[in-house]
Amino acid sequence: MNLPIVWAPTAEEDYAAILDYIETAFGTDAALHFLDKTEEIVAHIGVFPEMYPTSMIRPGIRKAVISPQTALLYRILETQIQLLHFWDNRQDPERFESLP
Repeated sequence: MNLPIVWAPTAEEDYAAILDYIETAFGTDAALHFLDKTEEIVAHIGVFPEMYPTSMIRPGIRKAVISPQTALLYRILETQIQLLHFWDNRQDPERFESLP
């Protein structure tokens, strides 16, 4: 399919915060591993946008698990793929319903 990928400001902020946290708590190697894994998943989404499941809570939003703690939320539009949020899988699922 190969649609362009657009990062929402919230996704950029979430991603930067997660990388900072991982580097501080676990070191540079762990942060680089997370970065590589994220880049790999984003590349897969660009080619096969429907490969990750849609949310049962928010139809139209897909969830790609990056690690046991973190998932990438995105949606497919006609002309692009929007990366919306990086989600902490340990959060209250009701908070997911209130995301923009």
